[in-house]
Amino acid sequence: MKLKDLRQKYNGLLQKFIRLFSLSGVAFVLTACYGCPYAEYDVEGYVYDENGNMLENMQVVVRTFDQEWDYPDTVYTNADGHYHAVHSLTSTGGNCMEVIVHDTTGVYASDSTHISSGKMKVEDQDSWSAYYSMRADFQLKKE
Repeated sequence: MKLKDLRQKYNGLLQKFIRLFSLSGVAFVLTACYGCPYAEYDVEGYVYDENGNMLENMQVVVRTFDQEWDYPDTVYTNADGHYHAVHSLTSTGGNCMEVIVHDTTGVYASDSTHISSGKMKVEDQDSWSAYYSMRADFQLKKE
């Protein structure tokens, strides 16, 4: 009789163990199949001086604040003073972007702008993903 009781307890424990891992497998499959909401931000513009001359090799930092996350991207202006950054997040709620321009030569003062997602142009959007674009030009002043 003791052997029969032990087998029943063992089988019951084994059954609970299998159920537990079956449920975690379902949760994994749902996350893997559907993923997380996704947003992509296309940020571009020009950096020039007070006389309208395009500035090359200026550092442009694009920071996105979403809840508690901060993922900065850094790009540099080309010979025409143009910069282009593509920034992505796996969440679309409450976004605010900051674009900061730093002079790499020490001649000009830094400049920045804040842009909320409501001020960005929506290029494409559905219930699960979004593609925004924005333009931010900067006129740097000498320090």
